[in-house]
Amino acid sequence: MKIVVDENIPLADALFGDLGEIIRKPGREISSADVAEADALLVRSVTRVNADLLTGSKVKFVGTCTIGTDHLDKEFLAEAGIRFASAPGCNAQGVVQYDLAALAHLGYLARDIRVGIIGCGNVGGSLHRALTGMGVTCVCYDPFLTQDQNADLADWDALFTCDVICVHTPLTRSGPYPTHHMLSTPFFRAMRDGALLLNAGRGEVIDNRALKAYLQGDNSNHLSVVLDVWEGEPAIDAELAPLVKIATPHIAGYSFEGKTNGSLMIYEALAEFLGVNATERSARVAAVKAQAYGAAEPLDADDLVTAILATHPITRDDKALRDQLDQLPAGFDALRKGYPVRREFSHYQLTSAQIPANVTALGFSLDSAK
Repeated sequence: MKIVVDENIPLADALFGDLGEIIRKPGREISSADVAEADALLVRSVTRVNADLLTGSKVKFVGTCTIGTDHLDKEFLAEAGIRFASAPGCNAQGVVQYDLAALAHLGYLARDIRVGIIGCGNVGGSLHRALTGMGVTCVCYDPFLTQDQNADLADWDALFTCDVICVHTPLTRSGPYPTHHMLSTPFFRAMRDGALLLNAGRGEVIDNRALKAYLQGDNSNHLSVVLDVWEGEPAIDAELAPLVKIATPHIAGYSFEGKTNGSLMIYEALAEFLGVNATERSARVAAVKAQAYGAAEPLDADDLVTAILATHPITRDDKALRDQLDQLPAGFDALRKGYPVRREFSHYQLTSAQIPANVTALGFSLDSAK
Protein backbone atom coordinates (compact mmCIF):
# COMPACT_ATOMS: atom_id res chain seq x y z
CA MET A 1 0.00 0.00 0.00
CA LYS A 2 1.02 3.63 -0.46
CA ILE A 3 1.06 6.00 2.50
CA VAL A 4 1.40 9.75 1.89
CA VAL A 5 2.97 11.34 4.97
CA ASP A 6 3.57 14.96 5.96
CA GLU A 7 7.36 15.25 5.89
CA ASN A 8 7.42 16.74 9.40
CA ILE A 9 5.78 13.73 11.07
CA PRO A 10 8.52 12.06 13.15
CA LEU A 11 9.40 8.36 13.21
CA ALA A 12 7.56 7.70 9.96
CA ASP A 13 10.00 5.03 8.79
CA ALA A 14 10.22 3.27 12.15
CA LEU A 15 6.46 3.14 12.61
CA PHE A 16 4.90 2.97 9.17
CA GLY A 17 7.68 1.50 7.05
CA ASP A 18 6.46 -2.07 7.49
CA LEU A 19 2.88 -1.11 6.64
CA GLY A 20 3.55 0.21 3.17
CA GLU A 21 5.51 2.53 0.89
CA ILE A 22 6.04 5.93 2.50
CA ILE A 23 5.75 9.01 0.28
CA ARG A 24 6.77 12.23 2.03
CA LYS A 25 5.30 15.59 1.09
CA PRO A 26 5.36 19.11 2.58
CA GLY A 27 2.15 19.35 4.59
CA ARG A 28 0.85 22.62 3.13
CA GLU A 29 1.55 21.43 -0.41
CA ILE A 30 -0.18 18.03 -0.41
CA SER A 31 -2.41 18.00 -3.49
CA SER A 32 -5.07 15.79 -5.02
CA ALA A 33 -2.47 14.51 -7.47
CA ASP A 34 -0.23 13.45 -4.57
CA VAL A 35 -2.95 11.32 -2.99
CA ALA A 36 -4.68 9.97 -6.11
CA GLU A 37 -3.03 6.54 -5.80
CA ALA A 38 -2.50 6.58 -2.03
CA ASP A 39 -4.25 4.19 0.33
CA ALA A 40 -3.60 6.22 3.47
CA LEU A 41 -2.88 9.88 4.23
CA LEU A 42 -1.12 11.02 7.40
CA VAL A 43 -1.17 14.75 8.11
CA ARG A 44 -0.79 17.52 10.67
CA SER A 45 -2.98 20.56 11.18
CA VAL A 46 -1.54 22.43 8.19
CA THR A 47 -3.23 20.16 5.62
CA ARG A 48 -6.88 20.76 4.74
CA VAL A 49 -8.45 17.35 4.20
CA ASN A 50 -11.74 17.65 2.32
CA ALA A 51 -13.57 16.68 -0.86
CA ASP A 52 -11.32 18.87 -3.00
CA LEU A 53 -8.30 16.89 -1.84
CA LEU A 54 -9.66 13.34 -1.75
CA THR A 55 -12.48 12.99 -4.29
CA GLY A 56 -11.42 10.40 -6.85
CA SER A 57 -8.50 9.13 -4.76
CA LYS A 58 -7.97 5.62 -3.41
CA VAL A 59 -7.52 6.89 0.16
CA LYS A 60 -9.35 4.77 2.73
CA PHE A 61 -7.67 6.05 5.92
CA VAL A 62 -6.76 9.56 7.11
CA GLY A 63 -4.79 10.09 10.28
CA THR A 64 -3.88 13.45 11.80
CA CYS A 65 -1.04 13.40 14.32
CA THR A 66 -2.63 16.28 16.20
CA ILE A 67 -5.17 16.97 18.93
CA GLY A 68 -7.25 19.31 16.78
CA THR A 69 -9.41 18.15 13.89
CA ASP A 70 -10.80 21.41 12.49
CA HIS A 71 -8.65 20.90 9.37
CA LEU A 72 -10.56 17.69 8.56
CA ASP A 73 -13.97 17.68 6.88
CA LYS A 74 -15.26 14.84 9.03
CA GLU A 75 -18.70 14.89 7.44
CA PHE A 76 -17.18 14.32 4.01
CA LEU A 77 -14.89 11.58 5.31
CA ALA A 78 -17.82 9.75 6.89
CA GLU A 79 -19.95 10.04 3.75
CA ALA A 80 -17.04 8.81 1.62
CA GLY A 81 -16.46 5.82 3.88
CA ILE A 82 -12.95 6.98 4.75
CA ARG A 83 -11.78 6.05 8.24
CA PHE A 84 -10.15 8.88 10.13
CA ALA A 85 -8.25 9.10 13.39
CA SER A 86 -6.69 11.87 15.45
CA ALA A 87 -4.33 11.96 18.42
CA PRO A 88 -6.26 13.51 21.33
CA GLY A 89 -4.03 14.60 24.17
CA CYS A 90 -0.81 13.73 22.34
CA ASN A 91 0.90 17.06 23.03
CA ALA A 92 -1.09 18.25 26.04
CA GLN A 93 1.94 18.21 28.34
CA GLY A 94 3.99 20.16 25.81
CA VAL A 95 1.35 22.90 25.74
CA VAL A 96 1.21 22.95 29.54
CA GLN A 97 4.98 23.37 29.53
CA TYR A 98 4.61 26.33 27.14
CA ASP A 99 1.94 27.98 29.29
CA LEU A 100 3.99 27.62 32.45
CA ALA A 101 7.14 28.89 30.72
CA ALA A 102 5.24 32.01 29.63
CA LEU A 103 3.92 32.56 33.15
CA ALA A 104 7.37 31.95 34.62
CA HIS A 105 9.11 34.36 32.24
CA LEU A 106 6.56 37.12 32.82
CA GLY A 107 6.79 36.77 36.59
CA TYR A 108 3.31 35.41 37.29
CA LEU A 109 4.49 32.24 39.03
CA ALA A 110 6.24 34.36 41.65
CA ARG A 111 2.89 35.91 42.64
CA ASP A 112 -0.32 34.73 44.22
CA ILE A 113 -2.46 34.46 41.11
CA ARG A 114 -5.87 33.30 40.00
CA VAL A 115 -5.87 31.55 36.62
CA GLY A 116 -8.88 31.20 34.35
CA ILE A 117 -8.94 28.34 31.86
CA ILE A 118 -11.34 28.41 28.91
CA GLY A 119 -11.77 24.83 27.70
CA CYS A 120 -10.84 22.02 30.09
CA GLY A 121 -10.49 19.05 27.78
CA ASN A 122 -7.18 17.29 27.13
CA VAL A 123 -4.96 20.38 27.26
CA GLY A 124 -6.95 22.66 29.53
CA GLY A 125 -7.61 19.79 31.91
CA SER A 126 -3.90 18.97 32.05
CA LEU A 127 -3.09 22.62 32.75
CA HIS A 128 -5.73 22.68 35.49
CA ARG A 129 -4.22 19.63 37.18
CA ALA A 130 -0.70 21.05 36.96
CA LEU A 131 -1.69 24.42 38.41
CA THR A 132 -3.77 23.01 41.24
CA GLY A 133 -0.92 20.64 42.04
CA MET A 134 1.23 23.75 42.46
CA GLY A 135 -1.36 25.34 44.74
CA VAL A 136 -2.64 27.87 42.19
CA THR A 137 -6.32 28.86 42.36
CA CYS A 138 -8.13 28.10 39.10
CA VAL A 139 -11.42 29.16 37.54
CA CYS A 140 -12.52 26.83 34.74
CA TYR A 141 -15.07 27.57 32.04
CA ASP A 142 -16.26 24.67 29.91
CA PRO A 143 -19.98 24.35 29.11
CA PHE A 144 -19.50 20.71 28.12
CA LEU A 145 -18.40 19.63 31.60
CA THR A 146 -20.26 19.25 34.89
CA GLN A 147 -19.26 20.15 38.42
CA ASP A 148 -18.76 16.44 39.10
CA GLN A 149 -16.13 16.35 36.38
CA ASN A 150 -14.36 19.56 37.44
CA ALA A 151 -14.88 21.07 40.87
CA ASP A 152 -13.48 24.44 39.73
CA LEU A 153 -16.08 25.01 37.02
CA ALA A 154 -17.57 28.50 37.07
CA ASP A 155 -19.66 30.73 34.86
CA TRP A 156 -18.32 33.01 32.14
CA ASP A 157 -18.26 36.15 34.27
CA ALA A 158 -16.02 34.49 36.87
CA LEU A 159 -13.21 34.61 34.31
CA PHE A 160 -13.03 38.37 34.74
CA THR A 161 -11.83 37.96 38.34
CA CYS A 162 -8.66 36.24 37.09
CA ASP A 163 -5.13 37.55 36.73
CA VAL A 164 -4.43 35.18 33.84
CA ILE A 165 -6.79 33.62 31.28
CA CYS A 166 -5.54 30.68 29.20
CA VAL A 167 -7.48 29.65 26.10
CA HIS A 168 -7.61 25.96 25.18
CA THR A 169 -10.78 25.41 23.21
CA PRO A 170 -11.14 23.67 19.86
CA LEU A 171 -12.21 25.80 16.91
CA THR A 172 -15.92 25.41 16.14
CA ARG A 173 -18.25 27.51 14.00
CA SER A 174 -21.59 25.92 14.86
CA GLY A 175 -23.42 24.22 17.70
CA PRO A 176 -24.57 25.71 20.99
CA TYR A 177 -21.15 27.12 21.92
CA PRO A 178 -19.23 28.14 18.76
CA THR A 179 -15.72 29.33 19.52
CA HIS A 180 -14.83 31.23 16.34
CA HIS A 181 -14.06 34.82 17.43
CA MET A 182 -15.40 33.96 20.87
CA LEU A 183 -13.01 36.52 22.36
CA SER A 184 -13.23 40.06 21.00
CA THR A 185 -13.30 43.67 22.20
CA PRO A 186 -16.02 43.29 24.89
CA PHE A 187 -14.08 40.41 26.42
CA PHE A 188 -10.81 42.36 26.41
CA ARG A 189 -12.47 45.32 28.10
CA ALA A 190 -14.02 43.12 30.80
CA MET A 191 -10.73 41.53 31.80
CA ARG A 192 -9.16 42.53 35.07
CA ASP A 193 -6.80 45.50 34.91
CA GLY A 194 -3.27 44.25 34.25
CA ALA A 195 -4.43 40.74 33.36
CA LEU A 196 -2.73 38.36 30.92
CA LEU A 197 -4.51 36.65 28.02
CA LEU A 198 -2.69 33.57 26.70
CA ASN A 199 -3.81 31.67 23.60
CA ALA A 200 -2.11 28.39 22.76
CA GLY A 201 -5.27 26.74 21.45
CA ARG A 202 -6.63 27.90 18.09
CA GLY A 203 -5.84 31.27 16.55
CA GLU A 204 -9.33 32.00 15.27
CA VAL A 205 -10.86 31.79 18.76
CA ILE A 206 -9.57 35.35 19.29
CA ASP A 207 -10.55 38.05 16.81
CA ASN A 208 -7.02 39.10 15.89
CA ARG A 209 -8.09 42.28 14.11
CA ALA A 210 -10.05 43.40 17.18
CA LEU A 211 -7.14 42.48 19.45
CA LYS A 212 -4.70 44.52 17.38
CA ALA A 213 -7.01 47.53 17.43
CA TYR A 214 -7.45 47.19 21.19
CA LEU A 215 -3.72 47.02 21.89
CA GLN A 216 -2.97 49.85 19.46
CA GLY A 217 -5.52 51.95 21.35
CA ASP A 218 -3.17 52.41 24.31
CA ASN A 219 -4.64 49.50 26.26
CA SER A 220 -1.34 47.67 26.71
CA ASN A 221 -1.27 48.60 30.40
CA HIS A 222 -4.74 47.12 30.86
CA LEU A 223 -4.06 43.88 29.00
CA SER A 224 -0.96 41.78 28.32
CA VAL A 225 -1.08 39.06 25.67
CA VAL A 226 0.80 35.88 24.80
CA LEU A 227 0.04 34.34 21.40
CA ASP A 228 1.28 31.04 20.04
CA VAL A 229 -1.60 30.67 17.58
CA TRP A 230 -2.83 33.21 15.06
CA GLU A 231 -5.48 33.85 12.49
CA GLY A 232 -4.33 33.25 8.94
CA GLU A 233 -1.30 31.09 9.71
CA PRO A 234 1.29 31.14 8.23
CA ALA A 235 0.47 34.63 6.90
CA ILE A 236 -0.06 36.08 10.36
CA ASP A 237 -0.57 39.77 11.11
CA ALA A 238 2.96 41.16 11.37
CA GLU A 239 1.57 44.31 13.02
CA LEU A 240 -0.02 42.35 15.87
CA ALA A 241 3.09 40.44 16.92
CA PRO A 242 5.04 43.50 18.19
CA LEU A 243 2.08 44.41 20.43
CA VAL A 244 2.11 41.20 22.47
CA LYS A 245 4.44 40.18 25.30
CA ILE A 246 5.36 36.79 23.83
CA ALA A 247 4.85 35.84 20.17
CA THR A 248 5.67 32.33 18.96
CA PRO A 249 5.01 30.38 15.73
CA HIS A 250 2.45 27.76 16.84
CA ILE A 251 5.00 25.60 18.64
CA ALA A 252 3.43 25.23 22.10
CA GLY A 253 2.74 21.56 21.48
CA TYR A 254 5.96 20.98 19.54
CA SER A 255 7.69 19.08 22.30
CA PHE A 256 9.60 15.97 21.26
CA GLU A 257 7.22 13.82 23.28
CA GLY A 258 4.15 15.57 21.88
CA LYS A 259 5.13 14.98 18.26
CA THR A 260 6.25 11.43 19.00
CA ASN A 261 3.03 10.61 20.84
CA GLY A 262 1.03 11.80 17.85
CA SER A 263 2.91 9.46 15.54
CA LEU A 264 2.52 6.54 17.94
CA MET A 265 -1.23 7.08 18.29
CA ILE A 266 -1.80 7.25 14.54
CA TYR A 267 0.35 4.15 14.02
CA GLU A 268 -1.94 2.30 16.44
CA ALA A 269 -5.02 3.49 14.55
CA LEU A 270 -3.68 2.69 11.08
CA ALA A 271 -2.26 -0.68 12.11
CA GLU A 272 -5.58 -1.65 13.69
CA PHE A 273 -7.40 -0.54 10.53
CA LEU A 274 -5.09 -2.79 8.50
CA GLY A 275 -5.70 -5.76 10.79
CA VAL A 276 -2.36 -5.87 12.61
CA ASN A 277 -2.99 -7.76 15.85
CA ALA A 278 -2.88 -5.99 19.21
CA THR A 279 0.18 -7.86 20.47
CA GLU A 280 2.23 -6.88 17.44
CA ARG A 281 1.03 -3.29 17.62
CA SER A 282 1.91 -2.99 21.30
CA ALA A 283 5.36 -4.49 20.77
CA ARG A 284 6.14 -2.05 17.96
CA VAL A 285 4.98 0.95 19.98
CA ALA A 286 6.95 -0.12 23.06
CA ALA A 287 10.15 -0.68 21.07
CA VAL A 288 9.97 2.63 19.21
CA LYS A 289 9.04 4.54 22.36
CA ALA A 290 11.89 3.08 24.39
CA GLN A 291 14.44 3.91 21.71
CA ALA A 292 13.08 7.40 21.06
CA TYR A 293 12.61 8.62 24.63
CA GLY A 294 15.82 7.43 26.27
CA ALA A 295 16.76 7.85 29.93
CA ALA A 296 15.86 10.77 32.19
CA GLU A 297 18.22 13.75 32.05
CA PRO A 298 19.47 15.31 35.31
CA LEU A 299 18.64 18.99 35.80
CA ASP A 300 20.07 21.17 38.55
CA ALA A 301 17.67 23.99 39.47
CA ASP A 302 17.03 25.47 42.91
CA ASP A 303 13.52 26.77 42.22
CA LEU A 304 10.52 26.00 40.07
CA VAL A 305 10.79 29.00 37.75
CA THR A 306 14.41 28.19 36.92
CA ALA A 307 13.52 24.55 36.27
CA ILE A 308 10.64 25.43 33.96
CA LEU A 309 12.63 27.94 31.90
CA ALA A 310 15.58 25.57 31.66
CA THR A 311 13.36 23.06 29.87
CA HIS A 312 11.67 25.64 27.65
CA PRO A 313 13.62 28.85 26.95
CA ILE A 314 10.54 30.59 25.62
CA THR A 315 12.35 33.86 24.87
CA ARG A 316 14.32 31.96 22.20
CA ASP A 317 11.09 31.10 20.41
CA ASP A 318 9.77 34.64 20.79
CA LYS A 319 12.93 36.17 19.31
CA ALA A 320 12.93 33.68 16.46
CA LEU A 321 9.47 34.76 15.31
CA ARG A 322 10.14 38.48 15.72
CA ASP A 323 13.25 38.08 13.58
CA GLN A 324 11.13 36.53 10.82
CA LEU A 325 8.26 39.02 10.71
CA ASP A 326 9.58 40.50 7.46
CA GLN A 327 9.82 37.01 5.95
CA LEU A 328 6.20 35.90 6.35
CA PRO A 329 4.58 33.57 5.50
CA ALA A 330 7.58 31.42 4.60
CA GLY A 331 9.45 32.37 7.76
CA PHE A 332 6.62 31.15 9.97
CA ASP A 333 6.62 27.69 8.43
CA ALA A 334 10.42 27.56 8.39
CA LEU A 335 10.51 28.10 12.16
CA ARG A 336 8.05 25.28 12.72
CA LYS A 337 9.88 22.91 10.40
CA GLY A 338 13.27 23.68 11.96
CA TYR A 339 12.08 23.86 15.56
CA PRO A 340 14.79 22.62 17.97
CA VAL A 341 14.21 19.53 20.09
CA ARG A 342 12.35 20.42 23.28
CA ARG A 343 11.84 17.73 25.89
CA GLU A 344 8.91 17.80 28.30
CA PHE A 345 9.16 18.01 32.10
CA SER A 346 8.87 14.21 32.34
CA HIS A 347 12.28 13.86 30.69
CA TYR A 348 14.04 15.64 33.55
CA GLN A 349 15.12 14.49 36.99
CA LEU A 350 15.68 17.42 39.34
CA THR A 351 18.77 17.02 41.48
CA SER A 352 18.74 20.05 43.79
CA ALA A 353 17.79 19.54 47.43
CA GLN A 354 16.15 23.00 47.33
CA ILE A 355 13.47 22.14 44.81
CA PRO A 356 9.94 21.75 46.25
CA ALA A 357 8.36 18.32 46.10
CA ASN A 358 5.25 19.63 44.35
CA VAL A 359 7.18 19.89 41.07
CA THR A 360 6.16 16.27 40.50
CA ALA A 361 2.69 17.65 39.72
CA LEU A 362 4.25 18.98 36.52
CA GLY A 363 5.82 15.65 35.57
CA PHE A 364 9.36 16.24 36.82
CA SER A 365 10.94 13.39 38.74
CA LEU A 366 13.13 13.93 41.80
CA ASP A 367 16.53 12.46 42.49
CA SER A 368 15.79 9.90 45.21
CA ALA A 369 19.20 10.59 46.75
CA LYS A 370 18.52 14.31 47.31
